[in-house]
Amino acid sequence: MKKLEKFTALLVLASLAGCQTPMKRDPSSVTITREAKEWEELRNLKQRSVELGALSVHFHKKKNEGQLKKIQDEQKSIAAKIAEIESSIGALSGGANEQIVTAPKEWREEKERWELSKIDLYEAQKNVQFSVSTYEARETRVDLTHTFFSTAGYSATNSEDPKPTADFTVKCDADFEVKYGVSTKKVLANQTFKFSLGDKKISNDSRQIIFKPNMNSCDFKFVNSYGPKKAYAFKVVNESASFKKLESLLSTTEVCSVKKGTQNFFEDTEFTSMTCPMKYDSIQLLPEPEDSFHARAIALLGQDLPEDFIKNGNPYAELDFSKAPTFDAIAVSYLVYRADFYGTLMSRILAHHADKGAIVRIIVSEVITLGKDEAMYEKLMAEHPNMKVVKYKFDNAQKGGAWISELHRTNHVKIFAGYSKSNPEASFAIVGGKNIHDGFVFKTPVDVAKYPEIVNYASGDDSWAYWRDFEMVIKGHEFVESVMRNYLNFYHINKENLVMKLSSVAVQKENAAQAEQESLRYYVSIPFKDEPNLNQFYARLIDSAKKKLLISSPYFRPVQEIADAINRAALRGVDITIITRLDLEGDTADFILGAVNKDGVNQFRKNTKVFEYIEPKVILHSKLVMIDDEVSFISSVNLNKRSFYHDLENGVLVNDKKFTVQMGELYKEYLKISKQLTEEQKIVFWKRWIIKVFDKVL
Repeated sequence: MKKLEKFTALLVLASLAGCQTPMKRDPSSVTITREAKEWEELRNLKQRSVELGALSVHFHKKKNEGQLKKIQDEQKSIAAKIAEIESSIGALSGGANEQIVTAPKEWREEKERWELSKIDLYEAQKNVQFSVSTYEARETRVDLTHTFFSTAGYSATNSEDPKPTADFTVKCDADFEVKYGVSTKKVLANQTFKFSLGDKKISNDSRQIIFKPNMNSCDFKFVNSYGPKKAYAFKVVNESASFKKLESLLSTTEVCSVKKGTQNFFEDTEFTSMTCPMKYDSIQLLPEPEDSFHARAIALLGQDLPEDFIKNGNPYAELDFSKAPTFDAIAVSYLVYRADFYGTLMSRILAHHADKGAIVRIIVSEVITLGKDEAMYEKLMAEHPNMKVVKYKFDNAQKGGAWISELHRTNHVKIFAGYSKSNPEASFAIVGGKNIHDGFVFKTPVDVAKYPEIVNYASGDDSWAYWRDFEMVIKGHEFVESVMRNYLNFYHINKENLVMKLSSVAVQKENAAQAEQESLRYYVSIPFKDEPNLNQFYARLIDSAKKKLLISSPYFRPVQEIADAINRAALRGVDITIITRLDLEGDTADFILGAVNKDGVNQFRKNTKVFEYIEPKVILHSKLVMIDDEVSFISSVNLNKRSFYHDLENGVLVNDKKFTVQMGELYKEYLKISKQLTEEQKIVFWKRWIIKVFDKVL
C-alpha cells in the first residue's frame, strides 16, 4: 500500500508541476487529477467488489454458507468505503473524462490452447511464430495438442502398430514447466526438454506447457515418427513486447463524474462494466444486407471494393491497399467467424494489416466453429505472427457453473474495431447483432464451389439462413480508444474466474455536468459471473421509459426482472411495441425456438403491442431498445434467458435524440413487414415440456 501511495503521490506532483489544475486531456494522453489518490483507491475497491461478486456466485452454487458469509462481510465493508470516497471526491471539471495510471501487477491466470492440425504449415524454413499472452498473469498455461496424422488420413494397417507421434524438443530463455497427467516436470532456462506427443484423435494425447511472465521466447522443434523425418518448428514469443504500443490503454483506467438525480438511465453508475460517457464524431447506420460488408472494406481499405467484386464470387481477387490506413490494433469478437466468402475476404484484409504491424486479435466461440473455420484460423496464425484467434470455450474450472448450462455458454460479444493513434480519424468501431457470416450480408449464398477450403452452403457445409440485422459504424477516436481499452481487458480476462479488469470508474455527483447529447457508453456482460448485472441493466433501462418503448429481438422470452419492468412500464401508461419472429427456420435449434418465442409472446400480448416479423425466408435478428426517442441500446443481447444467464454480451448505449429518432424510422420499416399478434399462440405439449425443463437455457 505504501508503494502505491508513493507512486500515486509522484504522479500527482508530476501533474501539478507548472499548473494548479488538471492537464487538459487529448484522446491518447494520460492525465492525473488532483484527487488521483482517491480515484485510485476507488478503482481498486470497485475491482475487489467485482471479484467478490464472482466468488459469491461460485460459493452460492456450492452452497458454502461459511464462505458466503465472509464474502458478504467484506462486501459490506467495501461498499461503505466506496460510499465514503464517492461522497468526498470532487466532480471532474465540466464533466470531462480523465485517466489514472494503474501500475501493472500479476493478478490473473491465463490459459490458451494450441491445436495444430496441418503439419505442412510448420516446416522449419517457414519460421512460424506464435505469441503467448502473459500480461499481468502469474503464469500462462497452454494446452498443446495436434491432429497431424488423423488430418492427413492416417490409419493403422495393424492394430499392434505403434501409434505415430510428433517428437518435440523445446528450449526457452526462462524456466518453464511441462505437465502430463499428474506429473509436472520443471525445466530450467536454456535447457532442452524432449517429449513425444500423440495425435489427439488417435491417442487422446496432450501436454500442458506452463510459461512464466519473464519468458521472452521458446523454440519448439519436432519430427514426425510416421513417414519422412522432415524438420518442423515454430517459435513462441511473449506478446507483451508487441503490446508495448498499447501501453497507454493497458495501464490506464477512465474516471468520470456524471450528473446525480436526473432519472436518466444514461447517467447510471452502478454497472462497473460500462465505460464513461464519450462524445463521438459520427454514426453511420448499416440497415441493409451488404452495408456491413462494404463498411468494413471502406474502414480497412480506405475505399470500397469494385462493384462486381461480390458478383464475381472470388474472395481471392486482387485488392487495392494503396489507400489503406495504418492501425495499431484491430479488435474482433463474434459468436461466428465463418470461413465463407465474407470471412475469407475479411481475413485477407486483416492479414494485410497484421503484416503492416497492427496487432489483430479475433475472439470466437468454439462450440459453433466448423472444420474449415479451424483450418482458416490455424493458417492465419501460422502465416501472420501479429494475428491471433482465441476460441472461447467455457471452462468448468472457472469457479461457477450450472450443470447442463455449461455446455452451451458462448462468446456472444460482437465488435469490430480499428484503433490508430497516429491517424485518429481512421479509428472506428462497428457494433450490432451481425456475425462474420455470409447469411448476414447476402440473401442467397455466394457460389464458392471452385474453392474447396471455403465453406460452401450449397454443398451442405453448413445450414443456410438469411438474417436481417442492423449494425452501425461509430467514428470518434476517443470513443474507439475507450472501446479498445475495454476489449483489451476482455482479451486479458482472468481465466481462473472470468473477471475483467475495470476499464472505467464513474461517480454520480450533484454538481457534475449533465450528459451531453451525442454521447455513448460501451457495456459488456458476463452474466454467470456478474449476475444479475445484465438483468438489472435492462430493467433499469426499461424503468426509465416515460412515454414510449420500442424493442426488437429475434428471441423473446425475458427473464423475470425484465418481464416485471415491462409490466411496470405498461401500468404507468408507456406505449410499448415489441417485434420478434416465430418462424425461425434455418436457425440451429429452430425446432424449439419458435415455441420459446410463442411462450414469450403469450406473456405480453395483452398489455403491449407484440408483432411478428413475416418477411418470407428471413429471420429478423436486430437487437434494439429505444426509450422515449431519447436513448437507444444497440447490442448483441437477445431478450431470452440464455443471453441473461449464460452468454457473454455487449452493446452501446446512445444518448442522442436525433439518432434515436432515426432508429425509430428503421423500426417503422420493420413494422411494415410485421403483423400484430393478439391471439394466444398454441404450443404443442412436448415443446412446452422442453421449455419448462430447460427454463434457464431457453
